[in-house]
Amino acid sequence: MRLARQWVDNLLRPILDDVDSNVRCKHNMDHVLPSLMDNIDDCISSCHHSTSSAMMTDEQLNFLLHNHYHRCKYRAEQVYPLETWYEILQKVCGNMKDFHGLIVNGCIEHEIVQYVLPQFQLIAERVGLFLWHDQLDGDSRLIKFAHLLMKIIPIELEVMQICYTNLKASTSAEVGLFIKHLLQISPDIHREYLIHLQENMVTVITPSTSGARNIHVMIEFLLIILTDVPKDLIHHDKLFDLLARVGALIREVSTLVRDLEEKSRNEESIDETSRATIDLLEEKIELLKEDLGHVYLKAPDSFQCCFPMNDGPLFMHLLLIHLNYFLDSNAYSITLIKDDIRLVKEAL
Repeated sequence: MRLARQWVDNLLRPILDDVDSNVRCKHNMDHVLPSLMDNIDDCISSCHHSTSSAMMTDEQLNFLLHNHYHRCKYRAEQVYPLETWYEILQKVCGNMKDFHGLIVNGCIEHEIVQYVLPQFQLIAERVGLFLWHDQLDGDSRLIKFAHLLMKIIPIELEVMQICYTNLKASTSAEVGLFIKHLLQISPDIHREYLIHLQENMVTVITPSTSGARNIHVMIEFLLIILTDVPKDLIHHDKLFDLLARVGALIREVSTLVRDLEEKSRNEESIDETSRATIDLLEEKIELLKEDLGHVYLKAPDSFQCCFPMNDGPLFMHLLLIHLNYFLDSNAYSITLIKDDIRLVKEAL
């Protein structure tokens, strides 16, 4: 184990020596390296006494999630132009860290989260491996980063569902603070996931695949909610319900995409079950469209009646998005876009 420790020390020392002195002081690097080496000792020691499939203790998992959070925070400040991706990874790790802390502190009943805890370990392991190998450059790092996000963000969606189903009515102050923070960070995380999900669809599923265009329309609609609808336009007491509903739809779309990808790889045609799933999802999307106006969005003020939103540039941006869809749309989506533009003209 001494040889392994010395090897890691020799690897890290020149890297940390090259760090700017202000950054060294800010992040207390002179203290970090000895502490890191002690932690690596523990990890190396545990590797000799366990298998990769062994469950971590709460202390081990908590330690890893904390370390991943701070490493991602540091990388977000240092790595250009990938700082946004590291910020997303930092938010995911921080959210998992805080949620796991609620479990350890007894704020959440263990039975509620028993099925998801092994997935927390997978997050810790996958993020740890990525951070260990993140010296990769260019396209290789981008591909690995996208692959990592596609693997870990579905677990974030599970956490959102658990919170909405089981913790929304909790009177715990700690749970309340966690949910408040969750509502702040989840739109960014879920938006990034949808973007990569759609990019992956483009590379794996051919445009002629039955149902592919319908899924693209669904994803674009969910992206509009997450990207272009300001939170101050949403009733405050309905925000959690809306984001949980969007999260549930993202989970269903993700499952459907994986099914279509598998069929595409195996050169199988879409079956009746998949068609029925697409039809059901479209119904849910249409219902959400109706509820946006009647349930979630605030009624316009009187001065807004002659313009649909209080943010003119935002509204024109939404219109531009719809117009751009004409470049690659099927007949169904073109009809929807024309209807939207007709409503815009009437409102103007």
